[in-house]
Amino acid sequence: MIHNNTFIRGCTIEMVDTTFIVKHYYIQLGDTLDAGPYGPEIKARGVISCLGEDQDKVIYVFFAYFLRDDSPVRGPFYNVRAKRGGIFVPFKEMGTFVDILRNEKPIYAYLDSDDPKKNRISTLWEDVGEGETENIKPF
Repeated sequence: MIHNNTFIRGCTIEMVDTTFIVKHYYIQLGDTLDAGPYGPEIKARGVISCLGEDQDKVIYVFFAYFLRDDSPVRGPFYNVRAKRGGIFVPFKEMGTFVDILRNEKPIYAYLDSDDPKKNRISTLWEDVGEGETENIKPF
């Protein structure tokens, strides 16, 4: 975890960037799932919760809310104290997230309190075609 301290008008504000390996994920599908305290007005059809820990064994959760077409949209968030952050994206993108979580390893989640638009999941660099051709037999 990276901590950046900024001095603003006599106060020290901690800005935190956190990266962790996603170890577990949980998928929810429904007609109208809300985002609780992170967006009670949100109408999601799907939610993926990614759980992991940083190098200090502190547990974090990255949420991806997959919104209905009629849902209001809000910006991404990172609640440093709760160690939870997330993004809000269209429902049509849920399949891509599920595919990555099921087929790639390792997966990293990145949360940024100063610029939550940078919140994301990602892989490391890998060779082209790695893993995709292991089970394909030649003609």
